[in-house]
Amino acid sequence: MTTLPLTSLSGLKLFAVIGILACHTSLIPAFDACARMVEILFLLSGFLMAYNYFEKNEETTLTQGFQIIQRKLKKLFPIHFITFILQLFFVGYWVNKTLNYKLTIGLLNLSFMHAWFKETEFSFNNVSWFLSALLFCYLITPSLKGFIKQYRLFPIFLTILFVRTFLEYAINTETRSILLDLHCNPFIQSLNYSLGYIFGVYFTQKTALNSMLKEKLGFYENSILELLILTLYLLCCIKLGSLYRIFFVLLACPLIYIIAINKGLISKLLSTTPIQKASTITLELFMFHSFILYHFPTDKSSPITYLTFLLLTILTSIIYRLMYSLITKRFP
Repeated sequence: MTTLPLTSLSGLKLFAVIGILACHTSLIPAFDACARMVEILFLLSGFLMAYNYFEKNEETTLTQGFQIIQRKLKKLFPIHFITFILQLFFVGYWVNKTLNYKLTIGLLNLSFMHAWFKETEFSFNNVSWFLSALLFCYLITPSLKGFIKQYRLFPIFLTILFVRTFLEYAINTETRSILLDLHCNPFIQSLNYSLGYIFGVYFTQKTALNSMLKEKLGFYENSILELLILTLYLLCCIKLGSLYRIFFVLLACPLIYIIAINKGLISKLLSTTPIQKASTITLELFMFHSFILYHFPTDKSSPITYLTFLLLTILTSIIYRLMYSLITKRFP
């Protein structure tokens, strides 16, 4: 079965990363934008993995999970290593650490294990925890696929939802006893990823809802749905930011679902050529922005600092992307 690329979701992923940059520069102080954008990124990753690979005849074993990681590391490890080196030698906070610290925590970081521990999750490049959590999500994907193929979709969804909700309740009520971080912990984020994966599986099935949204409703109807769901999501983020994170995870799922159909105004805008070209450096923007921001901090009293930060981040990302492409073409 051949699947068409979901270009609108590539655009949405780009804007999620832009939201994280805006949050880290304090450009969006109104609500916890970083948490919301990270949730969307994990949901998108799960959704896209299901859309692209669920129907393919692949093994549902742990070995297959390691093979997925091996494929993904070809893209993820080089930029992880480079940003680690930049932090190690050119950021004062890490330069001044002891040799023992650099060896132990550095190795933990380079092996993508640092996100499992609250004390080290933001070590060195403080956004690389995302890669650590994402690789764990890839590891469990074949097993998740096996469960879904063996059992009914809805009970699995409810089970994961219950576990995710209970863990958040437990973490919030017993913070000293349960040392799991809702933002960075790979297991917590794998549950968000799994919910996105289930929505992606449902998206590929022939159901009455899918048929209506994909075939019967046109541009205007889907545009209205996109605008309504997006407006509801943003209003809830702004007005109800103190609610449990799982609430926003569930609210983001239908937003991703309706944008994936790519028949409305918002999804069409996300699929435009300029946004699609910019989306090719989404990973680079995300991984390099922390280092750039350290050396070129933003200041609300001086708007030019925001432009400087943005241009340098974009330029660094493009240069890395070009070099990576040249090297991979030379040494495939």
